[in-house]
Order: sequence, then structure tokens, then C-alpha cells
Amino acid sequence: MMKTNYFIIRDSKRKFTKQEKFIQLVKQDGLCDCCGDYLLLENAIGGHILSWADGNKTDAKTNLVVLCYDCNSEQSDMPYDEFKNKYKDLI
Repeated sequence: MMKTNYFIIRDSKRKFTKQEKFIQLVKQDGLCDCCGDYLLLENAIGGHILSWADGNKTDAKTNLVVLCYDCNSEQSDMPYDEFKNKYKDLI
């Protein structure tokens, strides 16, 4: 991530590949990491742990969490740890 006085230079890779999402989904036992719902690969969304919008990389090894559509939409550009704690408070 590189910030200047004028703009953030973002990683040109925006989305995780299907293979990256599959590997992470297997690590997560087929569950959304936030709400725990079972996910099929075609419904799984590769979310960024640290927001891409803030200039963080789309790196499957360090910045990927697989979420359902609802959780990913609710997270928006919030850091994932902050969102997950907020989600737990709502349950």
C-alpha cells in the first residue's frame, strides 16, 4: 500500500480467483467465517480482511476470508476483525 498526499495507489488485482476462494473455503470447513452458514463455492465471496479500498493487497495468503453475500455486503470497507466483533455483538 502506498499513500501520497493526493491519492492511494491500489493493488490492480481486485478480486480473488475461484481457486483461491475454494482453498480458503476448505480451510473454513465450508462455512462463512462470520455467520457460520454453509456455503457452496458458487455462493462464496472472497472478502478482504483489510480493505482493498484502503490500499491493501488482494493476497489470498494474508488477506482473504470467505463470506456469504450478506456478511460481505454488511462488512463493506470496514476492517474484517472490527466487523466480526460488531456482528457477534448483534447476535
